[in-house]
Amino acid sequence: DVAEFKIGDRVISNGPHAEVVNVKKNLVSKIPENVSDEAAAFTVIGAIGLQGIRLIKPKIGETVVVFGLGLVGLLSVQILRASGCKVIGIDIDESKCELAKKYGAKVINPLRENPVKAIHSLTNNFGSDSVLITASSKNNDIILQASEMVRKKGKIVLVGVVGLEI
Repeated sequence: DVAEFKIGDRVISNGPHAEVVNVKKNLVSKIPENVSDEAAAFTVIGAIGLQGIRLIKPKIGETVVVFGLGLVGLLSVQILRASGCKVIGIDIDESKCELAKKYGAKVINPLRENPVKAIHSLTNNFGSDSVLITASSKNNDIILQASEMVRKKGKIVLVGVVGLEI
């Protein structure tokens, strides 16, 4: 009884990864003709980062730290840069740091420098306006560092999975 879709339509879905997916129609969208299958494959993953960005509600010119430069983090960097934000990416993987640089972010590798001190240095000891955590870690280091690098009344949003024993 769904009129919006027909067999053969190219669609994206927020359903489980499977050969056959049965979801409500509001969890499916048609892929526009001018969007390739390869680009469409990033839609749901990008939506995870976008949800975190929406919770931050960044304004043009604000400084946002993206802690974790995996797929969600790198997509978030691009969305934030396109929104007019200054972005500082943090990751221990140098190749991911290099990608973030190509997308216009400043980067910090915590294996090479203290990320809290580096953020304060880059923001004239003001701190970042917000921190988007897209990383995965079992310990509390990331959440504790985020609380030390964000300015007073700044925002920390977690879309990754980190230790939360605060």
